[in-house]
Amino acid sequence: MDDHAPHTDAVLVRCGRVEALGAEATAKAGDIANRCDMRGACIVPGFTESHIHYFDWALALKRLMLDKAECLEDVLDAVAAESAKPERDWVIGYGWYEGDWPQARIFTKRDLDAVCPDKPAILWRADLHLAVANSAALAAAGISRGTPQPAMGRIDMDENGEPTGVLRDWGINPVRELALASLTDTEIDEAFADAQSELHRYGITAVHDLRLMGGIEAGAALAAWQRLRHSGRMRLRSWCCMAGEHLEYAIRLGLRTGLGDEWLRMGHFKVYSDGSMGAKTAWVLDPYCEASGGGAGLPMFAMDEIGRMLRLAHECGNSLTIHAIGDRAVRDLAALLAEAESCAPSQRFAPDRIEHMQMVRTEDLHRYAALAPGCVAVSVQPSHLVLDMDMIDGEFGDLGRFTYPFASLLRAGLTLAFGSDCPVTHFDPLRGMHAAITRNVPGCEAEPWHSHECITAEEALRAYTMGPAASCGLAEEQGSITPGKLADFAVLSKNPLDIPAAELPDVRVLKTIVAGEVVHAAPENG
Repeated sequence: MDDHAPHTDAVLVRCGRVEALGAEATAKAGDIANRCDMRGACIVPGFTESHIHYFDWALALKRLMLDKAECLEDVLDAVAAESAKPERDWVIGYGWYEGDWPQARIFTKRDLDAVCPDKPAILWRADLHLAVANSAALAAAGISRGTPQPAMGRIDMDENGEPTGVLRDWGINPVRELALASLTDTEIDEAFADAQSELHRYGITAVHDLRLMGGIEAGAALAAWQRLRHSGRMRLRSWCCMAGEHLEYAIRLGLRTGLGDEWLRMGHFKVYSDGSMGAKTAWVLDPYCEASGGGAGLPMFAMDEIGRMLRLAHECGNSLTIHAIGDRAVRDLAALLAEAESCAPSQRFAPDRIEHMQMVRTEDLHRYAALAPGCVAVSVQPSHLVLDMDMIDGEFGDLGRFTYPFASLLRAGLTLAFGSDCPVTHFDPLRGMHAAITRNVPGCEAEPWHSHECITAEEALRAYTMGPAASCGLAEEQGSITPGKLADFAVLSKNPLDIPAAELPDVRVLKTIVAGEVVHAAPENG
């Protein structure tokens, strides 16, 4: 992915960085260097997962991961088993998705109470914008008939005015705060350390760790990353984003985006402008279908407040990343970003980012194209596309042509960084590349969904390597195999640029290398 040396046959690594390529590498190595023959495999820069909720995903691997549940009974059986463990004060689970169940319904506290009556329990839907809590958890958080609705969320109530247990967006936070308080530093540290190896299996060498609504876990996540860094067990680069609610406090402390070292840096401050398509809270121009209750979604932070935060961040050398999914939210942000360009200049480490940018009208793409080059990057999730295609067709019909506009974003001159939103979807970069190139599920030979937005294999690979680096101001450190950059590589069984896109999900990661050290090696006969 180095434009000056797109291919080479040798890489020399010294002290965790690339020192030379090709014939120069061979000459400098002489008889001193340790040699590793890759036997014709393809080495690419290590993949960056540009949108992962590492805190929640790492804990889910230790607690209750429900992404394999095929029906509500699977979820309830897992909850019952988890509740029976004497060491569990809380039942905490992630990843269920009712859309593929035989009875596609969101369950309630009554379902959970039947299998977990005595311990508080909370289970997040795959999109992380909706969770279901049992009666014990609601009572612990003080959520009852008279609880007022939160400003940026919802507590679902039944016909009698009683909470059903279904919580949306900021409505989740009172229960979430108590659930996270039940975790110990030891449990969090073990989860952070152990989860690294799972990412290494897929060639991932760096993550952008994003915060959930309200950023309740922000301090715990940054502290856990620091403990991992100082323990000497860190084998993953982390761009640890903070919560927008903490921006002014961070400024008073002198903290800035980019602070840190090659292993751990303080990232963007995250702000929410709307919700999600799945929860029908993404802020859209045209309403959702009547079967979904209509409505145009749910604005989160007021746009005036986001504009104020953008100006403040720019004045103090910080950067925002703004969650925006619906086309109404995306449209309003274009104007705010244009206004922020004119504020007092400061030396900033990274451009602002938009997370998701799932639905964008053509006229608004022109507004983004008119922004100063490099002032904003876009973090998108190709794996969401294959999850959402049918839902978007049902909600918006032909307006779906404005969703997941990867090719249009590139034509507008925007930097793309690919991720998965894990634990919303799986983080496998090769499957993410397949989704972006084919706009279809693996194995499907149908016409690509809105094929005008398909991108090339090289563009997709760049969005997992150079794109993430540029989106964080790290283009001189990461993203390509270039002398002087960090020696982070993924060794693949096939060159992803030389094979049909249909074969991408079957490409094997043979080795993952971080700072010149092999952190994953697939079995020889695997």
